[in-house]
Amino acid sequence: MCLLLLCHVAQALDPQRRIAQFHHTAWTVKEGAPGQITALAQTTDGYLWLATQVGLFRFDGVHFERYAPVDGQSFPATSISTLHATADGGLWIGFRYGAVSFLRDDRLTHFGEAQGLPTSTVFRFAHGPDGRLWAATFSGLVYLRDGRWHRVEPAWRVPGSQARTVFADRDGTLWLATDTAIARLRKGERTFETLDLPTGRISQIAQAPDGGLWVAENERGVRQLPIDGAVSTDTLTAPSASLLFDRDGTLWATTMGEGVRRLAHPLRPVRTGTGGDAFEQFRQDDGLSADYLLPVLEDREGTIWVGSSHGLDRFRHTNVIPALLPDGAQDFAIVAASDGSVLAGSRNRPLMELDGSRVEYLDLPPPLTAAQRDRDGTVWLGGPGGLWTWRDRRLTPVTPLPVSGYSGVQAIAHDAKGVLWVSLNTPGIHRLADGRWQQLRGRKGLPAGSSPLVMLAARDGAMWLGYARSQIAVMRGDAIQPIGHADGLSIGNVTALTEGRSGIWIGGERGLAYYAGGRMRTLPLPAESPFRGITGIIESRAGDLWLNGAQGVLHLAAGDVVRLLAGDAPAYEQFDFLDGMPGVPAQFRPIPTAAEGRDGRLWFATTSGVVAIDPALIRRNTLPPPVEILSLTADDRLHRARGGAVRLPPGTRNLQIAYTGLSLSIPERVRFRYRLDGHDDDWQDAGTRRTAFYNDPGPGTYTFRVIAANNDGVWNDTGASLSITIAPRYYQTPWFLVLCVVLGASLLWIAYLLRLRQLSAQIRERLQERHRERERIARELHDTLLQSVQGLILRFHAVAESLGREAPSHAAMERVLQRADDVMGEARSRVLDLRRAQPLGRLPDMLAELGQELAADYPVEFRLTAEGTVRDLDVLVCDEIYRIAREAVLNAFQHARAGRVEVELVYATEDLQVRVRDDGVGVPNEVLQAGGRHGHWGLSGMRERAERVGATFHVRSASGEGTEMALRVPGDMAYRGEPPPVRWRRLRGLFKGFWRG
Repeated sequence: MCLLLLCHVAQALDPQRRIAQFHHTAWTVKEGAPGQITALAQTTDGYLWLATQVGLFRFDGVHFERYAPVDGQSFPATSISTLHATADGGLWIGFRYGAVSFLRDDRLTHFGEAQGLPTSTVFRFAHGPDGRLWAATFSGLVYLRDGRWHRVEPAWRVPGSQARTVFADRDGTLWLATDTAIARLRKGERTFETLDLPTGRISQIAQAPDGGLWVAENERGVRQLPIDGAVSTDTLTAPSASLLFDRDGTLWATTMGEGVRRLAHPLRPVRTGTGGDAFEQFRQDDGLSADYLLPVLEDREGTIWVGSSHGLDRFRHTNVIPALLPDGAQDFAIVAASDGSVLAGSRNRPLMELDGSRVEYLDLPPPLTAAQRDRDGTVWLGGPGGLWTWRDRRLTPVTPLPVSGYSGVQAIAHDAKGVLWVSLNTPGIHRLADGRWQQLRGRKGLPAGSSPLVMLAARDGAMWLGYARSQIAVMRGDAIQPIGHADGLSIGNVTALTEGRSGIWIGGERGLAYYAGGRMRTLPLPAESPFRGITGIIESRAGDLWLNGAQGVLHLAAGDVVRLLAGDAPAYEQFDFLDGMPGVPAQFRPIPTAAEGRDGRLWFATTSGVVAIDPALIRRNTLPPPVEILSLTADDRLHRARGGAVRLPPGTRNLQIAYTGLSLSIPERVRFRYRLDGHDDDWQDAGTRRTAFYNDPGPGTYTFRVIAANNDGVWNDTGASLSITIAPRYYQTPWFLVLCVVLGASLLWIAYLLRLRQLSAQIRERLQERHRERERIARELHDTLLQSVQGLILRFHAVAESLGREAPSHAAMERVLQRADDVMGEARSRVLDLRRAQPLGRLPDMLAELGQELAADYPVEFRLTAEGTVRDLDVLVCDEIYRIAREAVLNAFQHARAGRVEVELVYATEDLQVRVRDDGVGVPNEVLQAGGRHGHWGLSGMRERAERVGATFHVRSASGEGTEMALRVPGDMAYRGEPPPVRWRRLRGLFKGFWRG
């Protein structure tokens, strides 16, 4: 509905133009169009629907598509006779030989004989003022009610047996043409009124702007019905199948063999003797796809569409108006005279005066290669035959050329002193002053061996001469100022010179330059910009800049001109072949190729035509284009984008998403932007491309969005969207990722446990080596030192006995020998300690015995606690633990001045923990940081023993707050013959269960 309301914003084709001045495009079977188009309709989504004898087609301005119903649906027939679009986006389809279908949102509803429809061709549909749908069929008039078709009852008083066409006018009256009469059903009535009017095989009825009714007849052509008496309007006698009044009231009619006809002012009284000549015609010779035409339609943008036996034709508005020049004319020299006329000389046609759609020949033969208007308003014309002036609508010969041979005139200029400057095919430049010619050549500052391509007489009296290869010479009297690359001019051949309000514009083959305030600047423009091959420049009265270049006419608004001169990238409007530009402007002669008329119209010449642009009447397309996503191709498999969502299988890699924008006037300029939410960070500028490509987006849910702008840059920011879900492979699912994380963590944990076992084995091996070393040392001590010392003691005993007991030294010797026996006993005890470790499972008893012995000698309370089940310990590890704990207990009793000493043993599954605490004076912090007192090895020794068994050792203390020693030994190091820890057993059980499952 919104699109239908917007239709009224669009403008129809200008009735002041001739039909040949509209932009015409024809599509035939070679361009993909269907043949024998029988009906046309445009639905609210912007599609143009084409009915043919072989099926239904739709057109988006670029591609023709045979419409295939979805979800296994099919049409009841293929030969379609009529189409009717509804305001709610639906499309009624009438078939030959009796069937009707209704299409909306890709869903079809069929009506046939079972639904009351007669088995005969449906000619036309119409909606009455009460919303009732009527259909004209070969078997009579029918209407739709409650889902069924009904023939009109006799009470309706419908004449004839065949209904040829039906039409509802603006007042709500329903008009019916049958095989015998024309009848009407006024709004609110239940009986048709038969009119006493001549009737034939009427194929269509249409209403003119004044309310009059016109008919198209297969035999009589197009005429107005004399409902209220005689009419005096023009009549078309050619057989016609369809007619249309566009939004400006122009009448369009199709004929069966004579092309399309157009009557710009159908309400004007007929001119005597004109007959049907008032109708313009456009035929196959003019470019029409065929002369046999059936339907005609005006779309929501004001474009006219015609269906033919060979294809489809379009007539649309353009802001570029071509002059209706004679066939074969070539290479135009144009100039705007001060009297408002525009003159155009050519290579092979006489001088012409252009005025819109009218061309008048003047008495000046070709060729004419140069035209210029001086500041007095006199037009100067030049060619090989000489020079002429045009003033007060009179042509006056001036003089022959000052050369003997054939020469074209390249450029003409007339300065304020009355001197005429002419550039010919000869080197140098010619001046005509006081009736005498003078050739200037070889002067310093003038390019040697060259003649100017363009000339300009500036307001300050200077003469500007533009040459090839970025060279300009400025003459002020006899002084010549050369300007070239060194001065900032870099545009290639200088092909245009125009004086603006504040400076001189210079156009060339490679760009644009500007001279002002004694400074020349080549303006910075993008490398791929269309500012190339400029041979015509106009600075309009409004301050806008217009350039005629190799890629069309460029328009810069006054504000953009300021930005251009400031060095910024300019915003510009381009008019090219899509706007009706016929070819490219001349790059050598005749130039310049642009002129501004007195009425403000701008004229531009190309090698094959002349066009006009009226800046005050430029039309803009204000309708944003509807956007539709057509299909998604995933890995070469096509998915229709219906329902707004597509689910794709796992492993999908390549996506091609086709979309379209339904602006039918200039679809080649519809621009698109798209993004894939979840993949793209920003909008992608697709230009005019109608397909988006994505490579391996990965699994997930995405939303593809696309927006479009029409030919004038009006965006449809809502656009269209499609939800795309790509299913993941099993290894791309979240549960698989979680499983991998768990498995990876498990493998790391297993590696950790294996590493612990390896370290434990290494530590045990080192302990065994230590134990073996201790045994070796014990053996060596026993076999060497102790045996030797024992021998010495025995000899000392012998010496003592030889002295006698009465000897004064005998008692002293006995005391020394007793001490030696004590030392030997202690040595044997130490050697015994080296040869064996502490007994198994005795750590609590050993520490308790140690504490009791020390408590007997010191006034300190001793306490030992054990948590958990006491387990047997590895012999070597137990010895190291005992020695560490013994050293801590001894330090607490002997040095801490403590009142209480506690030993805590914790037999946990994962480890064995030993803590020794006292409430003594504590250890200074600097001692803890240094690792012990200087010259004392207690703390360092405990740490070394802990490292040997893979244990962690910590001492926490503060001055006056006691000391705590904490030792933690891993369970697999401490316990002997015990099963693995519980967590290892659980993990192993988990993996066994997983692999069995």
